[in-house]
Amino acid sequence: MGLSRLFYKRHIPGPAVELSGVIIPNPVGLVSGYDHNAKFYHLSANCMYGFISIGPVEADTATLKNIIASLREHSTDAKINAVLSHRSTSHGEDAIIEDYNFAFSMLYDFCDMFTIDTSISYSDASTPLRDIALLKDVLNSMLQLRMCYQTYRPIIVKVRPEIPEASLDDLLDFARLSGIDAICVSFGPACAATIKTIKEKTQGRYPIVGCVDVLRKKDCADLKKAGASLIAGGLNFFHCGPGNTKRVIKYLNTIK
Repeated sequence: MGLSRLFYKRHIPGPAVELSGVIIPNPVGLVSGYDHNAKFYHLSANCMYGFISIGPVEADTATLKNIIASLREHSTDAKINAVLSHRSTSHGEDAIIEDYNFAFSMLYDFCDMFTIDTSISYSDASTPLRDIALLKDVLNSMLQLRMCYQTYRPIIVKVRPEIPEASLDDLLDFARLSGIDAICVSFGPACAATIKTIKEKTQGRYPIVGCVDVLRKKDCADLKKAGASLIAGGLNFFHCGPGNTKRVIKYLNTIK
């Protein structure tokens, strides 16, 4: 009874944000890690998020089929951001690239945008996408695959706030030249500072997604002031109530 009342259908408030042709109902979304298999995304959307991140999604056939079945069964006005991962058992460049391409192609018609998360730590020794050269190969393969589809889906790269400046410069140069649609900065003490650095390096012309652990007004405002156009946070209703997303959006509208 209590949980069902938390998730009653709510209108998603604006203002909308455009990311490479995808209209996101509002700039506040749910970060990945809470809904690996897209079982609860339609309930989270009722907390008025503009976008919902599912995953990290491994390139496992059974998992992907279950996610697709769930996405077909439920609908939401919130946009779906699939955070992709390779299997921890995959070793070597070819196997890792194949994993990302497989998950990307399986989910392409069912999700609105895709994120490659370089901030994830893996249990095996590959720790792959902190290697900028391998990351470029993964992204180049996905970008070529995207050209096979009529509908355009944005591709986002998520980095750690502690990313070395030389690696960040290399990644930003690649992103602007190759067709990567946005950079996401994961949660951490240096998140706002890293967003500000990216904004300065790109002269404010590149979309940035900032992450917070909980959607608190001040933390979200700090990210917006630093240059974030989208903000992803945790399941904030556990801390602030299910209506907090709307309060945060309303507050952000007052921040210039």
